[in-house]
Amino acid sequence: MTRNTFYADHWRVIDTERFARYERMFMWREGHAALLEPLDLRSGSRVLDYGCGPGFVTEGIAGIVGSTGHAYGVDLNPRFVANATDRAGESAHVSFHLVDGNRIPLADGTVDRLLCKNVLEYVADVKTTLAEFHRVLEPGGRLLLIDSDWSFVVVEPWGAARTRRFFDAASPAFKEPEIGRKLRGHLLGAGFGDVEVNVQAGVDTEGGSLLVLRNMASYARNFDAIPPDEIDAMLAEAEAAAETGGYLFCLPQFLATAVRSDLERRVEARPRVMDR
Repeated sequence: MTRNTFYADHWRVIDTERFARYERMFMWREGHAALLEPLDLRSGSRVLDYGCGPGFVTEGIAGIVGSTGHAYGVDLNPRFVANATDRAGESAHVSFHLVDGNRIPLADGTVDRLLCKNVLEYVADVKTTLAEFHRVLEPGGRLLLIDSDWSFVVVEPWGAARTRRFFDAASPAFKEPEIGRKLRGHLLGAGFGDVEVNVQAGVDTEGGSLLVLRNMASYARNFDAIPPDEIDAMLAEAEAAAETGGYLFCLPQFLATAVRSDLERRVEARPRVMDR
């Protein structure tokens, strides 16, 4: 893995310890249904979960859309896709697909809903990815983008300066660590309509987000931006604070919704004007 390609490579190749963390981090939870409300999922919806990871959220979506709908999970990690496919078994309304490169392995207009959660910060070219979203969504289809803006992350008891130092060291893991604030502009530029943006800023004081910090530490170690003993000391300090009540983690999430414009249909339906 090189520094220039690490943002994608570290998702293609995942060590066993980090893979186990993702299995815990990405489980379907009670709060997911409320998080997905802006998608307006319905019985019979056809939904793409882009960057589905282990696939637990995709399975939860399949439960919402029911047997008349379909949930498609897409990811670039073969192990994620294989494990999720095994869990899905013979289910006819959920499927998982490996993506290689920019092209989503679905036909034009396959889905009427699309979820992309904490993925655009890693893609090589946001414009190309959104063009693919536009292609696989049917006209009038709705998407929900959820992504971070790592310049706003807060970790106590580290304080602002050390938190910045830690995440700067882990920054090769992201192609665009400040993608959250840019979602609206990207969607408008890609031709989507009815674009709306909201921010959610949950706070973790129990220590669940220590899994995130351990992942970030593993990224930072790859490029020696911080001495290993300093990383170890920071993690130990955060873990101790979680035990004693002094821990706090906050990372605002930007939620952007938009609709694929039906302009193409309206243009095609417009009567042709005869040459005079």
